[in-house]
Amino acid sequence: MTIRSFALLQPRSVHEAIELLSQHGDEARALGGGTTLIILMKQRALHYPYLVDLQSIPDLNVISKESDGLRIGALATHRNVELSPVIRQAVPVVAEAFSKIGNVRVRQTASVGGNLAHADYRLDPPPPLLVLGTVVNAAGPNGSRTIPIKDFFRGLYETALEPGELIVDLKIPFMPANSKAVYLRFSSLSGNDWPCLGVAALMVQQNGHCQELRLALGGVAATPLLIEGLDLVRDQSLDDSVIEKLLAIVDEQISPSSDLRGSEWYKRKMVRVFVKKAILQLDGRVSA
Repeated sequence: MTIRSFALLQPRSVHEAIELLSQHGDEARALGGGTTLIILMKQRALHYPYLVDLQSIPDLNVISKESDGLRIGALATHRNVELSPVIRQAVPVVAEAFSKIGNVRVRQTASVGGNLAHADYRLDPPPPLLVLGTVVNAAGPNGSRTIPIKDFFRGLYETALEPGELIVDLKIPFMPANSKAVYLRFSSLSGNDWPCLGVAALMVQQNGHCQELRLALGGVAATPLLIEGLDLVRDQSLDDSVIEKLLAIVDEQISPSSDLRGSEWYKRKMVRVFVKKAILQLDGRVSA
């Protein structure tokens, strides 16, 4: 099926892009990598008379190391993130998550900002970005603002972005001292398919005891989910009884829905398996 005609607008700055989006309102949409938007327009599920091409804006794809963390431009591709030496060294769990998305052709095109703005609950990047305390930097008609990623996702295909706002970049803090992180993805269909679920875990350990544990999950609620109430692990060794308490906390907060990738019952069971595996892996009790 052919795509309906549209005007491709090519701004040279974020400010100009915001002006174009404001000028055309609901008839315009920002275009990043286009891996989802163009498919939907070809299928005629969506149509926008104007597409604002963000690829024409210089430096929106830059990945850089700063004094307090890493900055990833909204137009960096998934492949850029996957292969970036800066990311692989400082936050390898992020590179790992981006390497799991679709296939290499998708990763060569799809953008970081577009992926997050799409706000599908099954996305791979949000769980590790959540446990790392990532901040989304956005700009719009009312100026610039920062949005903690835990507050960014509002529902299926719904974010905290206001009309005319764009993601400019992400700021990822460095991992805490004495910490390790892991991302585990489970696909019940093909490896290129959306995951049935994804689990990210970050653990801070000292003298054989857990000082902090962070868990985030994708695919098992209406939005990617940062688990709350994990303070019970402080100064604890992660024996089976503690892990069982953690699994109960996770089970209370997820709300998986049945689909082609598994029933609600099945997903709850798989969450237990993969959360426990992530914890044991960080605790050094099972290998990667």
